[in-house]
Amino acid sequence: MSSLFILIVTFLVLAVIYGPVAELIMDLFQVGGIYKGDDLARDITLTFDDGPSPLYTLQLLDLLDRHQARAIFFVVGKQAEKYPELISAIHERGHLLGIHTYRHGNAWFQTPLGLYRDLVRTKRLLEEITHTPATLFRPPWGRLTLGSLAMAHYLGLVPVLWTFAAKDWRTGDGRTQEIVKNIGARLHNGAIILMHDNGGAQNAPANTLKALEILLPRIHEIGFSCNVEPVLYALNVSASRPTRLPRLMQRLILPIWIQWERLFDRIYGVYPLSRMFRLSVTPWRFGARRAELPPNSSLPNSETPRILASEYVAATSSERARTSESDSRPDREADRAVVNPRDPMAELHFQNQALLQLLALDSPEKIAIRILKEVRNSLHHVALALVYDDRFRSAKGIFGMTLMHRGIEKLGFHAEEIEQNALNRWIGLLLVWLMILYHPQGYKRLKTGLGEMRPKLVWMTREELLTRYFKGVQPEALSTLMEQAQKARI
Repeated sequence: MSSLFILIVTFLVLAVIYGPVAELIMDLFQVGGIYKGDDLARDITLTFDDGPSPLYTLQLLDLLDRHQARAIFFVVGKQAEKYPELISAIHERGHLLGIHTYRHGNAWFQTPLGLYRDLVRTKRLLEEITHTPATLFRPPWGRLTLGSLAMAHYLGLVPVLWTFAAKDWRTGDGRTQEIVKNIGARLHNGAIILMHDNGGAQNAPANTLKALEILLPRIHEIGFSCNVEPVLYALNVSASRPTRLPRLMQRLILPIWIQWERLFDRIYGVYPLSRMFRLSVTPWRFGARRAELPPNSSLPNSETPRILASEYVAATSSERARTSESDSRPDREADRAVVNPRDPMAELHFQNQALLQLLALDSPEKIAIRILKEVRNSLHHVALALVYDDRFRSAKGIFGMTLMHRGIEKLGFHAEEIEQNALNRWIGLLLVWLMILYHPQGYKRLKTGLGEMRPKLVWMTREELLTRYFKGVQPEALSTLMEQAQKARI
């Protein structure tokens, strides 16, 4: 009796490790499959599971065509066998196809051999219809077990999971609003979004179509492109040899730190929305500020990065005379923008991966020119977010704390010394640590040619940002996504 009990317990423990535990670890550390694309690129991928559907798939394809969006369809083999013409339509319209198994079974309760047969059958079916290799695989319900991972690898399939789900499989009152809310609240660079064109509750995909009618125009206005680049990027990264970092500390600590940054972003609602910046909404805590709107003559032009770079390089050598410049702006009547304590502000967090790439350039001048150019371009994307993205439309301006503040006033920022309280001292230490961690020279960079590096508060009011960096005419009255969804319901 005791031997049987031990055998049963052992079997249950192994089953839990094989399925739920393995899935939990892979989801937590985002290993074993593709969960997201490039944080630095303004691309998102829409994915649709459980189809094709004779009722909804063609409607969805027409909708995607109208908005020039390209997506990935993870199809169930049984459905593909019933409706091969829909598989052909998906393929011919330029979308990618992936395997969602033949019967939509739960991998926790499938043997590796059973899953293997399921995958092979669906793979052959798709390749016969499209005459294109099927290389993408999404396990139903995201059940990525040790067995499914091994079988996918053996068959040359890449598991593709998702960054977040629209939760569109339910039905009932208000489902369109919920789908709009779930997607609109989490849009960011490289996101892979899970949706459905079949399955779920009865007529659930109808809500998905209504939600996309609302979302796709706004996604375009914010500046995102709906394509398959996030998945293709992740495929290329997994297939290529990682770049060897120059310092041992970077090679040991940086991977762990990147995981911590991802966790921090998830906890505090920080989203990568441009190549250089991640954004969050934070109450302003630095006291009231007033600022004049810039005249047109002070707006950035194509020469700004080179001028700023020259000043930066001149200031990086202790043997060179320090450069200074006074603002000879003529007196004028100007509107004044106001920021008050507790006002919502968009906080800028540097995309440290972008800085890592830029700091690897071979001269300080090239680094300065590229960083300033990238910052200026990214500020345009930040301006789009403050106008069109419901998460940031209430922001009264933007701010951040940085060690890289030389010449930043020419980009429209106000730069100030930071009050030395406990919180700001901690942030200053964190910024120094990030410089040591990410810069190729590490701690030497703090001491070589830069003098004393101290963090500063940099900020810009909403009016200043939009005057400088928003292109085109600002909409006078723009409904929120939830307001549009409510109108669609009526």
